Amino acid sequence: MKKGILFLLLPLFCMAAEYEFLTPQVVVLKNPEPCKYTSHSVIKSGIWQKENALLRDPKGKILRKPDITFYEYITFEKPLKAGEKVSVAGVTLQYDPEKPSNVFKINQLGNGVRQKRKYAYMGAWLGSAGALPLKHFAGQEFELRRSSDNKRVFTGKLTLRREDPKYQGAIPFTGEEVLELDYSDFNIPGKYYFHVENIGRSMEFTLGSETLSEAFYIHARGLYHKRCGIAKKQPFTAWESPACHPQVYIGSFPGNAEHYRKGKDIEEGFVRKFQRVEVKHFELIKRHALSAQKSVSAPGGWHDAADYDRRPYHLRIVSDLAMVYLMKPENFMDGQLHLPESGNGIPDILDEAAWGIKHLLAVQQENGGVGTWFETTGHPQAGEGLPDRDNHDYYVSAPSRNGTLEYAASISTLALAMKKAGAEKEAAKYLHSAKKAWAFALDYKNTFARMYIYQGKTLFYHEGVKLRSENLLKAGVNLFALTGEKKYLEPLTADRQRIKADFIKDFWKWSVLTWMNLCLYPVEELEEFRQEYCKVILRDADKMLADQENAYPYRTLWYAAGAGWVHSMAWGNFHPLRRAMTLIAAHKISGEQKYLDGAYYANDFHNGANPLGRTMTSGLGKIYPAAFLDLVSYADGIGEFVPGITPYGNTFGLDRNAVKMVYGKHADKLPIFRRYVNLEFLSVPSSEYSVWETIAPAAVTTGYLLEKAQLPFQEWKNRKPAGDFRKLPGYRALP
Repeated sequence: MKKGILFLLLPLFCMAAEYEFLTPQVVVLKNPEPCKYTSHSVIKSGIWQKENALLRDPKGKILRKPDITFYEYITFEKPLKAGEKVSVAGVTLQYDPEKPSNVFKINQLGNGVRQKRKYAYMGAWLGSAGALPLKHFAGQEFELRRSSDNKRVFTGKLTLRREDPKYQGAIPFTGEEVLELDYSDFNIPGKYYFHVENIGRSMEFTLGSETLSEAFYIHARGLYHKRCGIAKKQPFTAWESPACHPQVYIGSFPGNAEHYRKGKDIEEGFVRKFQRVEVKHFELIKRHALSAQKSVSAPGGWHDAADYDRRPYHLRIVSDLAMVYLMKPENFMDGQLHLPESGNGIPDILDEAAWGIKHLLAVQQENGGVGTWFETTGHPQAGEGLPDRDNHDYYVSAPSRNGTLEYAASISTLALAMKKAGAEKEAAKYLHSAKKAWAFALDYKNTFARMYIYQGKTLFYHEGVKLRSENLLKAGVNLFALTGEKKYLEPLTADRQRIKADFIKDFWKWSVLTWMNLCLYPVEELEEFRQEYCKVILRDADKMLADQENAYPYRTLWYAAGAGWVHSMAWGNFHPLRRAMTLIAAHKISGEQKYLDGAYYANDFHNGANPLGRTMTSGLGKIYPAAFLDLVSYADGIGEFVPGITPYGNTFGLDRNAVKMVYGKHADKLPIFRRYVNLEFLSVPSSEYSVWETIAPAAVTTGYLLEKAQLPFQEWKNRKPAGDFRKLPGYRALP
């Protein structure tokens, strides 16, 4: 389109309720009304529409309709000067160069002083107009300015990052032209911002160890806010909710969720007429709930986004929190997370881990068996109130050998961490429980098998006879380290070939830190396993680093554009701090700085140095997720959603409801890294979260990156909710 043309084939919009300048030449209007003229010549315009969340009626009821923001990206013929005004159909927009521009993509909390390499980025997507042109700025100077006096303290050159790849040659990943700002050579603690001539300035950020401490504090307290069986209240949080689920009934259902699916192996799972069958766990539990049941008081564990069950998957959290403490004990202290347990002499990270095992200790049987799945007969629904109003009965699964072994692996890791922390009483309690669980799991006679009536027909269940290799080795090594008794190594050496084969085949399913105990507590008889574990960790970490540096304009840990797994972003798999657990493991094994650098970059990406220019966790930074699928936040009457929650976010594809209700035929025009859709309970794969897939890994990785153990600032502890989540910057953030 020629310069000076005021009209576009698409209607130009105006009378915006909100606007922001990306550069002196480009302005974004939010929810404008159609009009036909401006006081300045327009050379290009792009449009897009984006859902923010579902609409609420005046009483707060969630509707099945999206709240959509329409964006108009207008490029004027000439850049505006400071204070210059633009008339758009009689509405005046004024350019203010002191207002931060969202072209700058930075870690919104800031960087630690030990981070060797530090980068920020510049880039923007203008909807149907494509990338904001920035290549011609490459080689131009950028300035780092001190916030207190606006004095320039560092300069560098803008560098063009790699070209944005396209999926199958058609769909861009970021939709941007990206410039890099390298400020690695500046490392004086303080508050700063970037400035680039003819672009503008960034938001303020901090250089200092407190940036990582704040990130860890928010992530780890995301777990506290999801605790089951305890009232969340002042002075520990302003997001208050009553204690919930005070008791659990002793159930009879199997505790392995994988066995409820169809399968080929009839030696395990549900079988009818020599075929594995699919079973719905809600229906099975309901059918076999007894009228007179024994109940147990069992507070402990954590809830996920839209469920009040407590799953075996959550045992991974206990192990990983305890393991990162063992990897970097100097990073953690008592009082660090402002928990109800703070002041008991135990590092807070271990108190949080202990909460994840508390309910299972309560249901451990005298013979050592532990049912590890607390479940009910149906999902809770939005509108039913807080968890304490949940009218479902909850049941604990029957003890199985493998479920009990997984419990033994987790609680023995916690026992090791408690011993390291000097909490001898707690360590002894957990060791005693772990030994009982180990004895139960190793006894073939405890193999769980049962007949059920399901949908009016008889079917049989058998848990299988093989013990899970990852938990067998982990628990055995832990118990040997705690007791010095070689009897705990004998099942491992006797079954070494199967364990090795399982590791090669299934390690991608396990927590990256599963066998870190082999590195912290070497066992001569198992040296081959340690070497294999280290080899795989370092191999995977090196591949991640290569992709992080070269695959995309932003340094992210996702698979390269042409990789076979590039499409597999769903259910939290995309999250950089989860993937960075491989890098912290590699750093612990090797001590090489490059792995630590990569983990720092992952933290930067998570905290706003990404295409969306927003953080991935509620309450973190300045522009963060303001609405997502969280039943507690729907019911607590508090304006802002609970902090410390990391929704799944990107799913590579677009949720079908989002396509139908928002994007229509234009869905495939949305760049892949911008596909953060949010229709809450209508877009579960994007809007939900789980404590073990997104929240805990973020706490583990940032915990490892901490530069020192420190108590939280008063402003963190005294944080109050915003009045209305729809007023937060992250609610109508740019797509």
